Amino acid sequence: MCKFRFAIVSLFCLLPCLILIAPVSANAATLKVITVAGGYAGNGKPAIAAGIDQLSSVAVDAKGNLYVTDSGNCQIRRINSKGMIVKFAGTTVCGFSGDGGPAASAMIDSPSTIVFDGAGNLLFGDEGNSRIRKITPAGIISTVAGNGTFGYSGDGGPATEASLNGPTSLFVDSANNIYITDAFNYVVRKIDTAGVIHTVAGNNHQGFSGDGGPATSAQLNYSSGIAVDAQGNLYIADANNERVRKVDASGIITTYAGNGQPGNTGSGGPANGASIGGTRGLLIKDGKLYITTFSNVWAVNLATQKIKIIAGDAGGMSGFNGDGKTSLATTLQSPWGMTFDSTGRLLIADEGNARVRRIGGGKIVRTVAGGHTGDGGPALKSNLNAGFFGGHIAFDPAGNLYFADSGNFRVRKISTAGVITTIAGNGNAGYTGDGGPATEATLNQPSGVAADGAGNVYIADNNDSVIRKVDSNGIITTFASTPANGLAVDGVGNLYVAGFFTGVVTKFTPDGASSIVAGVQFAFGYNGDGIPATEAWLALPMGVAVDKAGNLYIADWVNDRIRKVDTNGIISTVAGNGNTGFSGDGGPATSATIWSDLDVAVDSKGNFYIADSSNFRIRIVDTSGIIHTLAGSGDGGYNGNALPATATNLFPTAVGVSPAGAVYVMDNGSYRLRKVH
Repeated sequence: MCKFRFAIVSLFCLLPCLILIAPVSANAATLKVITVAGGYAGNGKPAIAAGIDQLSSVAVDAKGNLYVTDSGNCQIRRINSKGMIVKFAGTTVCGFSGDGGPAASAMIDSPSTIVFDGAGNLLFGDEGNSRIRKITPAGIISTVAGNGTFGYSGDGGPATEASLNGPTSLFVDSANNIYITDAFNYVVRKIDTAGVIHTVAGNNHQGFSGDGGPATSAQLNYSSGIAVDAQGNLYIADANNERVRKVDASGIITTYAGNGQPGNTGSGGPANGASIGGTRGLLIKDGKLYITTFSNVWAVNLATQKIKIIAGDAGGMSGFNGDGKTSLATTLQSPWGMTFDSTGRLLIADEGNARVRRIGGGKIVRTVAGGHTGDGGPALKSNLNAGFFGGHIAFDPAGNLYFADSGNFRVRKISTAGVITTIAGNGNAGYTGDGGPATEATLNQPSGVAADGAGNVYIADNNDSVIRKVDSNGIITTFASTPANGLAVDGVGNLYVAGFFTGVVTKFTPDGASSIVAGVQFAFGYNGDGIPATEAWLALPMGVAVDKAGNLYIADWVNDRIRKVDTNGIISTVAGNGNTGFSGDGGPATSATIWSDLDVAVDSKGNFYIADSSNFRIRIVDTSGIIHTLAGSGDGGYNGNALPATATNLFPTAVGVSPAGAVYVMDNGSYRLRKVH
């Protein structure tokens, strides 16, 4: 099972890819999934020409080689002193195998954290397999903790017989005791040198309590980072409590840094008075505790307990604004793990930007690994960083595909010849460039995209709360000021906008006149069908589509329904019974359960498709209202190429249909454009 780290990065930071699925008329029993674009890794090449997906942890060995987790590709990679990157562990197919043999031939699943012990063994959190595994200097892999089942058990016994649930961070102390943040069990555990596991903090209940008392009686709320100082004090990044907690040598827990409030204020003052929202990774070095948060790196002087921001935008802006700037002028996006290289420079796993960043001389920040996009070449040699809200798909009449590559702050195009290019965004986060070339403009987490018949491309510039328009000459302007996620265009050029944060779908005519066509602004919920759509409540609408007759389809996400607004303006449910789960294939779509429907698309025949994300499937509803699974095994994480469609692991976040009737899907589980044929 692929284990996604929802609690800390939340759903907003997941990194999708593209999948191509053949028209529904094909025999589903014979469909297979073939990769045709994306997923480029770059092993054997310079690290700065490589792609790294879900990069959360970094470590350096005694020889100065850098190791990184490439969780999305289910591998651990090594970068040598010449800057060349190679695969170190994992086959790139997610799974579990290989204990007792070479790590390079073993299957691993969503590696989350890496650290070296005193003997030079590399330990890593094999999160998708709910294990801690070890790779010896000779390259042999084995399990040191976890029995492969997700749960909480085994304290007082052998660590290999215990159940874990979300090992997100590791620390090895000078005596070779191993500390584990067992995040979804809301505890921190310790494996002693005899291989016995114990809980040392947290009571297995989510929340915040216990300061001043025994750590094992306290509540934690998703522990994402861990470190131990020379005196044996344990520090825990209590992420969703917006704090760093400290467990002293006598086992008493207190808040050490953070006031429990989101934000990034208090730099220069006491550590426990600062707002350090979204604590993630921890590192101790030379009398300082380093903390990564959603947009910053902080340092606490352990002697004075004063805290200050040392990297990232002081105003809390996240994103990517390029290299070559000082650390305080550089924006980061969800940085997590940290380490120091052999010359004492701080290395940061800048997860949201899919890069390893280094703070060097003069405090200048540069990328040392990752960040490859592949523009101008075959889509098979590209990388995507589309994000949970990004990736929505559109086509122009010629069949060129457009999608929002959210985490790369671009909108990109894949031509019918398979060449990928950027059509908007320069790769930096921001809101600039109106009136000029779209490729020189800045976007900030673009999400939805739509193309009309006149050559215009519309972009939901999500974090800027505007809709941008790129005309047929490549010039960008702001078309409307409104929060938006999914977009769709009808046959006469009207633009439909799913307002995730407003709870409505808005229609814009080509000249910019607007009207609400579904939902009641800021009324979130479900109040029935068969009523005017403008009186109906929606619950965080994500995606929209329009059929050739002018009927509007809405992915009513939190209601777990697909809603339809007919040409008379009446709303109805056409898929989903409002409950979460998976059921109903082969029967009426309105009796089926769907779970977290993030997008919807409709073909020219009237079939519609659902990105049934939490069920890890693409569902199709035919013109008679019967629902089926078109693709997806019910599990996430890449499990290979040329597999049967319903045996292929997917995590779909968006779906679209080409003019020729092919169905495309954004899939967080494989970072690839694939074809089912």
